[in-house]
Amino acid sequence: MKKIHLLATLTVILGLPLAVFAQDWKAVSQYDKTSIKKQLTDRFTHYVTFDTQSSETSSATPSTPGQLKLAKELAKELKKNGAKKVLTSKQGIVTAEISANTTKKTPVIGLLAHLDTAAEVSGKNVKPQVHEKYNGGDIVINAEKNLTLNTSNAPQLLRARGHDIITASGGTLLGADDKTGLAIVMTLVQFLYDHPTIEHGTIKIAFTPDEEIGSGIAHLNVADFGADYAYTVDGGNMGEIINETFNAKSFTALFEGNRAVHPGAAINSPFADNVLMASDFHTLLPRHKRPESTSGRKGFILVDSITTQNDRTEVKGIIRAFTDTEMNELVNDVKNAFNTVKAMNYKGTGFDLKFTDQYQNMKPFLPKQVIEMANLAMQQEEITPILTAARGGTDGAQLSARGLPTPDIFSGQFNIHSELEYADVDVMEASFRTLMRLITLWNLQEK
Repeated sequence: MKKIHLLATLTVILGLPLAVFAQDWKAVSQYDKTSIKKQLTDRFTHYVTFDTQSSETSSATPSTPGQLKLAKELAKELKKNGAKKVLTSKQGIVTAEISANTTKKTPVIGLLAHLDTAAEVSGKNVKPQVHEKYNGGDIVINAEKNLTLNTSNAPQLLRARGHDIITASGGTLLGADDKTGLAIVMTLVQFLYDHPTIEHGTIKIAFTPDEEIGSGIAHLNVADFGADYAYTVDGGNMGEIINETFNAKSFTALFEGNRAVHPGAAINSPFADNVLMASDFHTLLPRHKRPESTSGRKGFILVDSITTQNDRTEVKGIIRAFTDTEMNELVNDVKNAFNTVKAMNYKGTGFDLKFTDQYQNMKPFLPKQVIEMANLAMQQEEITPILTAARGGTDGAQLSARGLPTPDIFSGQFNIHSELEYADVDVMEASFRTLMRLITLWNLQEK
């Protein structure tokens, strides 16, 4: 009954005849879950030893040299496992192709993960710890630093009994975001190389830098990459499919004054305090629209920095919203605060406010089929799909707007950007199975 149900699902969703169904790749390969978990663990614990934190203060791409070092290591590994057309650009983008072994004309599918890690906590000298077969209770990361995972700060552990959990050792992040994705994609590359009887179309691979600062993906040439559809492997929970992201803008507000007046004689003088102007501007932004006051599908405004040099103070911030309507409302909130400060400070010598588009919500750019295929792949692997609106952005948001539809697939990364970050190897293995099923399903489609 189950097989009939799955074939019926294929017929309804993909319009395929009942006689046509995806190759059972696990039967063909005599799939060994233990072996795949070991490969995922070995790769991941190796990749996290590379310090690849990106840096917003750098104008180069990649923004840090460690990313290029890891890129070159991955390029060698791709070649070793049969990938073709392996290239590493000067920006640290690794691209490769897994050639089709079918005569069918099927869509070309891309799989992507990013090299860099976040800047919130050090990524240097990461020492991974593997906690095998978690059996409930606390996981001590570092007793001296009082770093412990529990179901309060890591509620996903409630669903992780029997799983292998990887943490850092204290004082650093782990790098699960997104070295889980790197390990999953690379393990898939090796698996296809080791099992050439698994039929598939052309698969494109890309490992990209500086995702955390939103700048690396701009250097990936979509036309040259050559995929029809793609998936980033950069999510968290089992079954998660990110099909929606924020719309994103940044803003810069400039306030100039005249502080070159003795404060004792400031009254009835040209004295104008640019520091106070910036402070008032920040205060006037609505507190109920800050990140800590919003959740779900509500957007926010956040000031990232306030810097002063003599008579010039610059305020930088970001705006996030799922809809154009809310984005316009939040932009107007920033404008109103700025104009109020400007009106209050007629002695100010200069005022300027600029907005910059960063990325768009991916949802309007995703054809129905690219999500349905991911849903079906998970269902066939007995994983419940969870469509998710991410309160952030992905490389896929930029790629989707540029003509390459790219939702995001879960990869088993949790508590990211912190010392409590961890990877769940069993969720990574489920992501691997999802991708394997996905490429066999896409092999049924005509381009």
